[in-house]
Amino acid sequence: MNALKTILRELVALFVDDGSLAVGAVVWAAICGWGLPALGLGAEARAALLILGLAALLLENAVRAAARVRRRP
Repeated sequence: MNALKTILRELVALFVDDGSLAVGAVVWAAICGWGLPALGLGAEARAALLILGLAALLLENAVRAAARVRRRP
């Protein structure tokens, strides 16, 4: 039973490791959805900025998580 709990906990941690990544993704999507069209950018530019911003958020989150792992004794 403990093994099943551990497996489920690890599975959830894959998707909900850090709430700041989810919040950042929602905020960036909102900015790209509402803010960028107001600037008059084309659809291709908005899509590129959406992807680049999400990739930057993911990279930052991965670097922060790696730093947390390194600090553990």
